[in-house]
Amino acid sequence: MTSRCHRHVRCRVCICMLAAVAVLHADAASGAGMTGHETPKFPNAAAALESLGYAADDYTVLLTWNEVARHGEGPLVIGHRVAAADGGRGTFDLYTDVNGAPLDAATLAALGIRPKVWDRPPVTHDAEQSVTVPKEAGPPPEPVSASAGAGPTVLVALPAVDLEQILGEDARGESTAEKGVMRIGVFQELEQPVVVTAHNATHGVWETLDDGSQLWAATIYSPDAVGQRVHFRVLAVPAGARVVVYNVADPGEAYGPYQAPASAEPDLWSATCFSDAVTVECFVPAGTDPQGLRLEIDRTIHIYREFGRWPWLKAAGYCNLDVACDEEWPEEVAYTAADWSTTALGIGGIGTIGHSGYLWCTGTLVADLDPTSTIPYFWTANHCVEGQGEAESIEVYWRYQRDGCGGTVPNVRTVPRTTGGADYLAGAVYPSGTDFTLLRLRDDPPAGLTYVGWSVGPPKIGTDITCVHHPSGDYKRIAFGTLTDGADPCFSAAPPGTLFHQATWYAGTTEAGSSGSPLMVASTQRIIGQLYGGYASCSTPQCPDYFGRFDVTFPIVESWLAPDHDPLDIDYSGTVDAADIQKVVNAALGMDVAPYHADVDGSGSVDAVDVQLLIIAVLD
Repeated sequence: MTSRCHRHVRCRVCICMLAAVAVLHADAASGAGMTGHETPKFPNAAAALESLGYAADDYTVLLTWNEVARHGEGPLVIGHRVAAADGGRGTFDLYTDVNGAPLDAATLAALGIRPKVWDRPPVTHDAEQSVTVPKEAGPPPEPVSASAGAGPTVLVALPAVDLEQILGEDARGESTAEKGVMRIGVFQELEQPVVVTAHNATHGVWETLDDGSQLWAATIYSPDAVGQRVHFRVLAVPAGARVVVYNVADPGEAYGPYQAPASAEPDLWSATCFSDAVTVECFVPAGTDPQGLRLEIDRTIHIYREFGRWPWLKAAGYCNLDVACDEEWPEEVAYTAADWSTTALGIGGIGTIGHSGYLWCTGTLVADLDPTSTIPYFWTANHCVEGQGEAESIEVYWRYQRDGCGGTVPNVRTVPRTTGGADYLAGAVYPSGTDFTLLRLRDDPPAGLTYVGWSVGPPKIGTDITCVHHPSGDYKRIAFGTLTDGADPCFSAAPPGTLFHQATWYAGTTEAGSSGSPLMVASTQRIIGQLYGGYASCSTPQCPDYFGRFDVTFPIVESWLAPDHDPLDIDYSGTVDAADIQKVVNAALGMDVAPYHADVDGSGSVDAVDVQLLIIAVLD
């Protein structure tokens, strides 16, 4: 499948293709939502399959994805859903590690990778509020170098950025190719990296304070920066010592203390510090052995876009609808701002380090099926957060919205923010997958947010839909539309309906900054997808957008969102009962219009043994 690259559309080939495979599971059922004339073919995967004896004319790759091991720190696993053209082998899954080494069933089981259940019955889950009080964020660290009698001993001045050139790149779509990704910051490379060891420093000097403690501090100045993020190429801090980053003009805005990353190749970014002058200090208390201490700073992010403050920067388009002010909504919208006020609290703006600088997307807290806890699972597009490298650097900005009509737009630097990065759990790239990423935030989000519900099972064409998002990195907006399946007048090679929903808006739109935002059924406010791209805009309302399908993605993420599901609970009612027996009987007789995962014993067919196992379970 080919497509025209456009500044509003993601164009990328799959970065991880199959090099060697092993058959894990085969069944006669086709993948949910992956049948019909739109079944995609992926040339790279087909070539790899053919090299292993799976002829391209005989096999089709329906979907690829990656996921992390559930047990321990195992490798990233690459999965492929493959169909035999003649139907003789049905549809089956193949797994490798990132180097193409095949993974057999025993290895996958040891890693906690479950066989996927593609013939899923419709499953829904409603939104949740936090059932536990998040840990209160402690007070910010108090920088020693900001106190009287101490201070940074050197100023590291960076060159001014060429803002005209940067804004020109953004306007031409050269900085990003995605619809929902908005660049807000660029890299600033230090002419000479700052290197600090236990007794020496390339910039500044160690000071001995009156109590015998040791202090090193340097200020990094990037002219006219709205904010900065500092990159530690190396960070090794002995026990008792600490590294802190703070705003020179307001030392109360301090972050840290930062410790050595767990990864073998450190790639640690500080939180955004909203100043053009940011100080990094290293403090070693008296009596602490400084041996082994080392930090290296090689670059910063210069944030140049302060939302809502610069009139010459493009804000969200005129047709975007304020999520908190229904007075602006057209009459055909059958909802009020109050109807969406709770769900909207689960959607946040994402700041992450990408290839072209500091990028902005949208994402959503999602609920899992465990009613006793709220794990901070976070849902977005894969082109926003492609892997663990990007997940390490994300910050999520919450409640960046007005309180109501006429309310003041909050300054983005004052809204609640979750820093500390995230763990990458699973994802799939376009065009071989649904362009999704599931993360687990490492730090708790603030109290009072919503964990949004979701629905598995393809909705009908014509369903009323809604999207809540941050267009152009601006404050929160909302769009209303319908699911469509017509020809796209604006995109000559639109994503396939087997993997993506087509959405056409009748009120509002999406823009750069919106990618990863949730597509929800308007009547239930449950997620059915996340924004990939499209040409919809205020000036082109006839152009649709495309959202990766949650019903196709769910089998990949089920082990997180539905971790304790009983496989005998065929209809996902929460209990194993007569209704489950009936589902298996119907499947065995071929009476089910929509197939259920009724092959209880994994024999490859639904038969009397499966019925008997359900009866025994119910009687017990």
